[in-house]
Amino acid sequence: PRSDFHEGTTQPDALPSDEGPPRMAGAFAFPDFFEYPPYFTIQPTPETQRKQIELWKSLILRYCQHHKTHVLNLEEVDHPLFSNPRCDRKLSLDARRTLVDDLTKNGGAEWLGAGRTRCVVLWRSVASWGEAVHAWACECGHQGAVVTVGEIADPREGPGGDFVGVDEEVVVRAARYLEAMGKAALLAGEGGDDTGVKFL
Repeated sequence: PRSDFHEGTTQPDALPSDEGPPRMAGAFAFPDFFEYPPYFTIQPTPETQRKQIELWKSLILRYCQHHKTHVLNLEEVDHPLFSNPRCDRKLSLDARRTLVDDLTKNGGAEWLGAGRTRCVVLWRSVASWGEAVHAWACECGHQGAVVTVGEIADPREGPGGDFVGVDEEVVVRAARYLEAMGKAALLAGEGGDDTGVKFL
């Protein structure tokens, strides 16, 4: 029987260059390589594999930024980022983990839990998110006040812009960055209360 995760045929040295017009999927343009089955199998040749991984990492960050996606579930078999029905290929779970592992090396992602099936995608750096939150807090006169993580993530109350639809996992990481910089204190919620951020 066919596996849900179908990697495709391995062609180690036959990866075409990522040139030419991108493929469109809704409002997001997928790059050319997304149409080639060999790219859906992690290649064994080091030079080819490095090129392949860099292309996928760029795609993951651009796709998530476009759709304002902050958390990926790698076990979502037919996720459109990892699956292309036009060439009948999907990245395997192991291949997805390989890509995220590489993203974590440069701060592009962080794993959620030891199972390595969910991750936070940081298409803006933690520092960038943190400084944006701090700038908003200063503009709104929140210095010395406590604002909950939920309020920061709320499109009606928070900073707006890239923060519209932001996952609370990102806000918590931004607050931890500010705490390390001496610009905020992260206050754990009690009795079901939201985690708070006190801006200094």
